Amino acid sequence: MRFGFIRLIDAAPLIVAEAKGFFKAQGLDATLERQIGWMNVRDKLGYGSLDACHSLLGMPIASQLGWPDFARSMVSVMALGSGGNTIVISEKLMQIGIDSAAALSRLIHSGLYQRKLVCAHVSNFSMHHYLLREWLSDGGINPDRDVQLTQLTPMQVAEHMANRYVDIFCVGEPWGLLAQKQGWGRVICATTDILPRHPEKVLAVTEGFVQSRSDDVVKAIVALLLSCRYCNDPANHEELAGILAREAYLDMPPEFILSSLRIGCGDVGCGPTLTSRPPDWTFRDWDIRYSAPSATHVLWYLKQMQRWQHADEQTDIKAIALRCVRRDLFARAAASLNLEFTDQDFPVMPLRRGILAPGDAPARSVGGSVSSAAGRQSGKDVPKLMKWHGRNLRMQNDSRK
Repeated sequence: MRFGFIRLIDAAPLIVAEAKGFFKAQGLDATLERQIGWMNVRDKLGYGSLDACHSLLGMPIASQLGWPDFARSMVSVMALGSGGNTIVISEKLMQIGIDSAAALSRLIHSGLYQRKLVCAHVSNFSMHHYLLREWLSDGGINPDRDVQLTQLTPMQVAEHMANRYVDIFCVGEPWGLLAQKQGWGRVICATTDILPRHPEKVLAVTEGFVQSRSDDVVKAIVALLLSCRYCNDPANHEELAGILAREAYLDMPPEFILSSLRIGCGDVGCGPTLTSRPPDWTFRDWDIRYSAPSATHVLWYLKQMQRWQHADEQTDIKAIALRCVRRDLFARAAASLNLEFTDQDFPVMPLRRGILAPGDAPARSVGGSVSSAAGRQSGKDVPKLMKWHGRNLRMQNDSRK
């Protein structure tokens, strides 16, 4: 199997599964290929150059909605961890006393700033995108009116802040901590301050690959569950940092990666964020209890798309959510390891205020073949999504002028 990954710490389960022989122990001849950005992951998976990928949660969702840039429908077969992202403000904003979204809002609405602040995230299909929107809106900032949102690859964001092209960004580690250590910016909050133990990356495969090689997918899930267990043990973090630091993987100093692996409650963030964290706060984890693909996670994401008018309000999001995950394959892998596993398609998802508990009531039929883009999304939805995508690309190009 050919696996793709991006230079992020949350790719650790895949990297460890190769480096420590977990794939090989399951009888898989696995190769791991580093990618330069999320669109490479999308295209190589869609056109068959890769078989499975360290993927953004929103990629299977966009493919099932019929997004025109996706060549094939994708599904998530397991979660690869939770949390692990930071929101970073520039050194200039830090120096004038910005320590929260509310303080940023007061600056923006004062009219004293001469231009719109540029806020970067890694992809329209990412948790970063919607968590950044949530953080901004909680502070009284309209993400579509008061700031300029743009997309950059994870490897670009810190450098663009250093060059003062970006004022705020949301990205996975180790890039936020790098910006802070270099003095280019300051971590203002972790994304788990916005949504506790939020879903992050998933293992994505195409529906065609699942149908033709389901046994190999199950073997991969078993290997990655063992890898997640290894990654989540703090006793292994020094060795893990050394593995991730290798040239073929993250290609960064191991001591720097280790400092990111050891981020604790008081290590990142500023202002009211630091004093409002609950006792069980975590920055990231790879706890295998939360590794099952969750339709509730997809549902949360789709609700965000509807909230920001990126998906039609009439879209049957519950049916789409069910199509985005393959819990049956995860169940087979979990059974082989004697792991407890809830059979609920829609398990409870903790929120900052309350829970999302949609239950397992059957969803309405969406209609059409899941391999057909037209069947996955109504005709009136696709132009809306394309219009939004095009607007975001124009904003990205404008920010680089």
